[in-house]
Amino acid sequence: MIKKCILHAFLTLLLITSEYKNVSGQSIRFGFEINEGKNSTIIPFKLNSNLIIVDVLFEGVIPLKFIVDTGVTNTVLIDKTYSDILNIEPDRKLTLVGAAGLREVEAFIVNRTSIKVGEVTGNNISLLILKEDYLDLKERIGVKVHGILGYDFFKNFIVKIDYHNEILKIFNPYNFNRPLFFYERINMSVENSKPYIFQNIAVNDSTVIKTKLMIDTGASHPLMLHKNSNEYLNLPEKNVRDILGAGIAGNIEGHAARIPKLYIDKYKLEQVVTNYPDSGAYHDIIVNTGRNGTIGGGVLKRFKMYFDYGNETLYIKRNGFLKKEFKHDMSGLSVIAKGEYFLEPYYEIERVRENTPAWEAGIKVEDKIMSLNGIRGKDLSLELINNTLSKKDGKKINLTVKRGDQILEFTFYLEAFI
Repeated sequence: MIKKCILHAFLTLLLITSEYKNVSGQSIRFGFEINEGKNSTIIPFKLNSNLIIVDVLFEGVIPLKFIVDTGVTNTVLIDKTYSDILNIEPDRKLTLVGAAGLREVEAFIVNRTSIKVGEVTGNNISLLILKEDYLDLKERIGVKVHGILGYDFFKNFIVKIDYHNEILKIFNPYNFNRPLFFYERINMSVENSKPYIFQNIAVNDSTVIKTKLMIDTGASHPLMLHKNSNEYLNLPEKNVRDILGAGIAGNIEGHAARIPKLYIDKYKLEQVVTNYPDSGAYHDIIVNTGRNGTIGGGVLKRFKMYFDYGNETLYIKRNGFLKKEFKHDMSGLSVIAKGEYFLEPYYEIERVRENTPAWEAGIKVEDKIMSLNGIRGKDLSLELINNTLSKKDGKKINLTVKRGDQILEFTFYLEAFI
């Protein structure tokens, strides 16, 4: 199964909040704005593993791909290679600490960069540059991603996210007069650049609790809950041990389970797949913010949404994804994308959980996937593999792999673990 990526920079930096500064009598623009004074513009995106990926133009020269992520503060360049190509000198160096506090990584700040996203241009943007690609997103989602657009991108606009049609619509808030009669209005608290909503969760058949949840478009899981952040938030009895995602500190481990119900205003989502990271992984964040968890793309993609950071308001309306069943791996496999094999991307088994259908069939770590249910080579993708391995209980899987010089064929049947 493709691991659900949880993307966080885990830092708070000073933000450039003013739109204009006067330097030597000249008016200099700062921040993101819609080109030519337009009131709105549409930006297409690709939805991959529940993540929003847009095309950007970096410094007016290099085309890159960025994730749109409400869970981070700054605009982030994941790989320093691209700033080095343009001989961009950092203004200062800093150290970031991952979720569990077990790994420190180096990063740099550049105070004035240019980033163009469709007809939205960011002038003199404060950019966080990671020294190396610590997130390794290509392995996790099968697409090369170069950066992240965070709070800086959202704060000056009203942003509509339409997952079903894969478009963002960006509005100038001062001229926004679109009636939203058919949307539900939810109070949203923006704290230290992160958006939070307070929603009810049924933790069992008789107990419903109100939780503080961060909205994180940069997380592909449906829901993450922090154990013991509330006396009723305990790990369900039926669960599976797994790698839940990846951050700058490496893999985030814990358990996956299901909760009976998640309520988003008037909407009720049932049997929601929920990640429970190991205790301690988010300890400081829980203490500092009081949050109980995170709503990720696996839930968010079921709605059309308007983010209005200025008025701390979220508007939502269901889309065609709302009633789709929440899926989880039924094979026991963790699969990653690797470089090029016979001049094509290939997919490799990263992990096989014990006592699962794939483990009992004899599949091993580092087996290279040649075909899955008759789909071969270049026609495969991580998303297709993930969807196939979480299809339905009892589904037959035919898998052909290359192990050393051997070509091996395996057959097994999917089994629901949670």
